[in-house]
Amino acid sequence: MSTLESNLPAHWATRLIDMPAGERRADAVIEVLPGSGRPAVFAVEAKSNPRSSMSVVNQALAFSKRGTLPVLIITEYANPALRAACEANAIGYLDPTGWAYLTHDDPPILIRLEGARKPPHAREDEKTTRLNGPAAGRAIRCLLETVPPVGVRDLAARSSSSPAAVSKLMPALVESGAIERDSAGAVTHIRRRTLLDRWCADYAFTRSNGPVLAYLAPRGLPRLLSQLRNRGDAVSTGSAAARAYLPPGTESVVPLTVHAMYAMDPRATAARLGLVPTDRPAANVLIATSQDQHLDRYVRRSEDGLTVAPLGQVLADLLTLPGRLAQEADHLMHTLARTDPTWSE
Repeated sequence: MSTLESNLPAHWATRLIDMPAGERRADAVIEVLPGSGRPAVFAVEAKSNPRSSMSVVNQALAFSKRGTLPVLIITEYANPALRAACEANAIGYLDPTGWAYLTHDDPPILIRLEGARKPPHAREDEKTTRLNGPAAGRAIRCLLETVPPVGVRDLAARSSSSPAAVSKLMPALVESGAIERDSAGAVTHIRRRTLLDRWCADYAFTRSNGPVLAYLAPRGLPRLLSQLRNRGDAVSTGSAAARAYLPPGTESVVPLTVHAMYAMDPRATAARLGLVPTDRPAANVLIATSQDQHLDRYVRRSEDGLTVAPLGQVLADLLTLPGRLAQEADHLMHTLARTDPTWSE
């Protein structure tokens, strides 16, 4: 409530009140008091860390039908899935990081505030909170291309990870709203855009991989891409790789200005390609050693012979590389969402 009140206009306030007579018992009842006029009253449903956003919203809807007050869900972190489900059903939400959505008919009030992109702290039973290691990357890349349901052991086998490593990821992904799980622990729904955003909150191309070396391709990027075709010593990511995942005839939204790639020995690869070392602001080629030494097991070959990183890796790199490359990631995800709506969730 203090977080909400600190963002309200001057002379507004919030306060806890006693339960109105005849109202089915809620976890709490709060008033939002505008500068003048009647207060807006909300029945509070407090949820610690819901496994399923829709189950929480359905409970809130059932509660509201039995009472007289609009319902406000207060939780430790209102993840994107919970926020979307609440707003679609006219249910309010509030968390300590600053996310808030309160709507009231009489008096007419609409409050919408933005909070943190990810949960602010680890839960006591959450052993993995930073998703920037190779095991996390493999599991997340696999989830981004997996059709649920999928269990922990199956996901571990598909991503060449240990069940223990995959199991440690699950609480963080549930808390962010990226996945939903059933009572047996199997992943039943994947929100791919939310999952990618949660990964990129911890991962970045220039920060999470080996040292990123900057080069200049003296004959231009088209010539470089021609050299890279049908080679096995470099894996393209970023802009050039994203084009390999677009449908035939689809143009990218931005021109190719920088080429990013992975190589086991960046300096030797650069020498074979005739690249010239330079400062990063002047570079049009970035080469890194992948944090996942087994990345080459998951690469693909584009129609024109370019070896490209897995789809999830390409998108994560686009979102975290400098420049306007995030627009290309958005364009690719929008295209993917035409056949798989979870890319827009």
